[in-house]
Amino acid sequence: MSSVQTQQEQLSQSDPSPSPNSCSSFELIDMDAGSLYEPVTPHWFYCKIIDSKETWIPFNSEDSQQLEEAYSSGNLHACCNFG
Repeated sequence: MSSVQTQQEQLSQSDPSPSPNSCSSFELIDMDAGSLYEPVTPHWFYCKIIDSKETWIPFNSEDSQQLEEAYSSGNLHACCNFG
């Protein structure tokens, strides 16, 4: 018997129980499919150069929403707080 076969036999004989954090397939079936979907909401970022590297920093939720509304309406100006 080869070592590969021996390892496979040991794996098949090991405890197959899932970890407490895992989710089994029957749990997913029991869940309402509508609760799994959440539409993506846009969020805006600005670029700041720190130590010669680009760092993208998120706007706060309120400013991000105002930027998205301005962009969607074709407005090229929006007031934001850089923090």
